[in-house]
Amino acid sequence: LLECGADPRLHAEDGARPEQIASQDEVRDLLANWDLAATETALSNLSLEKEKRDKMRSELRAVETKRLTDDVAAAEQDHNRWQKELKQAYQEMEKRIYEHDQLIAEGKTDMKDVTLQMIHDAEDHLEMVKLNAQQAQEAMQKARLTVRERNQEGNAENLVGMKVSLRELDDVLVRDVGDKIKNSGRWPLLIDETKQVSTFLKYRDTNFLNSMRAHDMEPNSIRQALLGALRFGKPIVVDMLDADMWDAVERRFDEVQPGLLSAVMDKTILQEKIYQKLIRKEDGAAYEKNNFMTARVHDFQFILITRLRYPPDQLVERTYPIRVIMT
Repeated sequence: LLECGADPRLHAEDGARPEQIASQDEVRDLLANWDLAATETALSNLSLEKEKRDKMRSELRAVETKRLTDDVAAAEQDHNRWQKELKQAYQEMEKRIYEHDQLIAEGKTDMKDVTLQMIHDAEDHLEMVKLNAQQAQEAMQKARLTVRERNQEGNAENLVGMKVSLRELDDVLVRDVGDKIKNSGRWPLLIDETKQVSTFLKYRDTNFLNSMRAHDMEPNSIRQALLGALRFGKPIVVDMLDADMWDAVERRFDEVQPGLLSAVMDKTILQEKIYQKLIRKEDGAAYEKNNFMTARVHDFQFILITRLRYPPDQLVERTYPIRVIMT
C-alpha cells in the first residue's frame, strides 16, 4: 500500500495515526521510518494519472456531446421545415375552401365539382404534411431527450405544465380555484393533449382566433377581438393548433400596433391609456371611452392553446402552462 501511494500521515476521526494502531512492531517501524518523499512521488504520479483519465473522459464526453448536439440541430431543422410546410398546407386548404364558398355564393355552380376536388386534394396534402410534421417532431423530441439523459437530467420526460383533465378545466381555468393563475401574474397556456380544448372554449363566451385562419389573423380582426374582450370582460383565445405559431402570432398582433402582444403579455393592455389606442371611430357608440368599465376590463383574460407536446421555451417562460390530458 505504501509503495502505491498510501499516506502514513493520514489519521482517523479520533486522531489516531496508522503507526499508533499497528498491531506488530515491524509494521510500526516501517510506518515510522517510511520515506515520505516516496509517498509524495507516488501521490504525484497518481494525480497525473487521474488528470490524464479525466482529460480523456472530458474529450470523449465533448465528442459525444457535439454529436448529440448536432443530432438535435439536424432534427430541429427538419422539424422547422415541416412546420413551415404545415402552415402553408393549412393556408392552402383555407384558400381552397374560401374560393369554393365564393363561387357558390356567386351562383357559379358549374365549377363546384372542380373546387370540391381541389379542397379534397388540399385536405389529402394537409394530412400527409401533418404526418411528416408529427414524425419530425417526435424525432426532435427523441433527440432532445437523449441530450437530457446524457446530461443526467433523468430518463423520465420533463413535461412542463400542471396536469389537469378536460373535466377539471372549468375549475382550473375558468374559475381559477385557488387563484393559481392570478397569483402567477401570467396568462394561461393550454397544452392540449386531448384535441378537445378548442371545442371546450369555442362554446363558451370567448373571442376565438384560429392562428391558421388568414381572416382571424388580419389586423382588424385581432383588434376587434381584443377590444371586444376588454370591453365586455371576457377571454380572447388564440389557438395555435399543432404548429409552432408563436412568432407568427406576435408579428400579427404587432401589425395592429407595435408592441401590442408584449402589452397583452405583461398586462399593461389593461391600462386605460393603452387599450384606448385600439378604439376607432367606426367601432360605434358601444366602444366609446366612457363605456369601458374598470371591473369588466379586469375580467379580461388572454388564453393560448397549443397541441405541441413540447411548446417553445420562450412561450412557456412567459405563460402559466396547463397540460390538459386524457383520463
